Amino acid sequence: MNSLKNWIQRSLSRRGFIFLAALGLYRFISEPLAWAKADYQRLKEFPIRSIEEPQKVDLKTWRLKIEGLVDKPLFLSLDEIKALPQKIQTKNFVCVEGWGLDNQKWEGIHLKEVFSKVKISPKARFITFHALGGQYKDSLSLKEALEPDTMLAYKLNDKNLSPDHGFPLRLIIPRMYGYKGVNGLSESSLRRNKKSVTGRKADIPWMVVFQG
Repeated sequence: MNSLKNWIQRSLSRRGFIFLAALGLYRFISEPLAWAKADYQRLKEFPIRSIEEPQKVDLKTWRLKIEGLVDKPLFLSLDEIKALPQKIQTKNFVCVEGWGLDNQKWEGIHLKEVFSKVKISPKARFITFHALGGQYKDSLSLKEALEPDTMLAYKLNDKNLSPDHGFPLRLIIPRMYGYKGVNGLSESSLRRNKKSVTGRKADIPWMVVFQG
């Protein structure tokens, strides 16, 4: 039964994922307030929604890469990220599929802490986040990236992220649906233009990349 459940959770098609993303965008455009306050089925555990199998990460070699419209690329280890000023927040997590979890505690850093380590070109308007497996990416405007609640998280409910939920680092944007929060980060790109959502299944192991 568990193996069947896991197979179902991991088998959402690319077409299905794009449909869900489009549905979320439609709801955001047509009902902006519903983006943050939508009614949803309250769950006690996170379902697994992944475009790929959990990634094996060697923290000895893993780095968060920041590149693109910056003066020079930056590479940060998880220890270096954890040494930055910490951010802790408890927020509801809502998926475009209609489910959510209340009062999830996230620990990590605000994106401004990463931005402070590089000189960003005035031409940069967006930041594109890339998943570790290379199959998923999504973008935020710099304004969205610097909102008070946007963060890079390495802990969920006082535990390190599991591989299923984006170990070692994931993007969290509480006011947006969960598909925007790329899991398993490795790269961030600062860009002039916005990159559209791409992916083969659903949800994200992630990376951040600043690209030109």
